[in-house]
Amino acid sequence: MAQPVLGILVTHASLGTELLRTAETILGPQTRIEVISNTGTSVAGLSEKLRDLIAETADQTIFLFVDLLGGSCSHACREIRRLHPNTIVFSGVNLPMFLEFLHHRDRVDLEELRTRVIAKGRDGIQCLS
Repeated sequence: MAQPVLGILVTHASLGTELLRTAETILGPQTRIEVISNTGTSVAGLSEKLRDLIAETADQTIFLFVDLLGGSCSHACREIRRLHPNTIVFSGVNLPMFLEFLHHRDRVDLEELRTRVIAKGRDGIQCLS
């Protein structure tokens, strides 16, 4: 079995922690998942945390999940993307896309994983009325 792709949730407050906790309730304990919150830090601080976290894995592909396009977390991840082209950044993270990532990250190639994550995230948004 292949080593799972590293995933990093970069979110406001405790959203990332709660997404991971919820996903683990559904799928069980997960490895190679990190959570970074913007609480009490700036864009520069977030960027520094990300640089430190991925320093040893810069040659591997990393999936970064951001909650809000255009927010501080998004800006920090875009900076990391410029420094480390092997990162793939998704904004608007939701539970369906995160579960898809966790379930398939050691089963399919990176392009298929990227495509699946985007599709599942979009498919998870429905108007039920």
